[in-house]
Amino acid sequence: MFSLFLLSIFFLLGYFSTFTVLYLTKISYYYLWSFIGGAGLLLAAIPLIFIWKRKQFAYDNINTYRTCFHKSYWQSALRELKKLKNLVMISALICLMLLAKLVTLPSGFADLGLSFSYIFLGIGSLLYGPVAGMLMGFLVDNFEFLLFPSGYPYFIGYSISSMLSGLIYGLLFYKTKLSFMKIFTARFLINILINACLGTVWMGIVANYSSIDMYFTRFILVGLPKNLVYLIPQSILLFFVLKALARVFVNINLMRIEVKENIGLF
Repeated sequence: MFSLFLLSIFFLLGYFSTFTVLYLTKISYYYLWSFIGGAGLLLAAIPLIFIWKRKQFAYDNINTYRTCFHKSYWQSALRELKKLKNLVMISALICLMLLAKLVTLPSGFADLGLSFSYIFLGIGSLLYGPVAGMLMGFLVDNFEFLLFPSGYPYFIGYSISSMLSGLIYGLLFYKTKLSFMKIFTARFLINILINACLGTVWMGIVANYSSIDMYFTRFILVGLPKNLVYLIPQSILLFFVLKALARVFVNINLMRIEVKENIGLF
């Protein structure tokens, strides 16, 4: 069952990445070619799944893992959503994310703003894992559209970006050794791949960009510079917030002490 889940993820990654490229280049039959791209990545992943099944990745104990590629890791992440206390805490973090989005600071790069909501998404993903992180990202994006309309029509792409951000945080933070380098890696993936790359694609689709040059211009002049400039400050702030809150989380039984004692620079 878990192998089917992983294969589905590979298919979806192949489908949407192929679809995005073909849609931007205006190639005909992009739905068909996207399906073929997804199927190709799925077939390429089968040997990897076979190797994974032959040799399960090791983990230290039930509280800390060396890698997310273990069945019990995902079982633990799913169990987090079955506890009432966790759901209450996740709801509180969602509210804090929405409040943080009300205080958006100008970034100095066109219409892009700065928000501190990513801190609360990082906290939720650290405590409850990648599944909770994706759920938080999806709900916050849709609540934000309903509560604070920006004038643009609803577009599912932004929800996908928010879910991917929660997934990345969860995979790198949940039940593992947490370091500044992991936080920097998470912010790098989110800033560059999701905010700059996907964000440019989503804006072009919503604003009906007429040529690939318009996508490229926005990416080079707005999306990429903004996310590079704020990459290190955001990583440093998130590191110190999580490190400071770790003691509190342990005291109120939200975090295992094994995780708290493994927070460092490397």
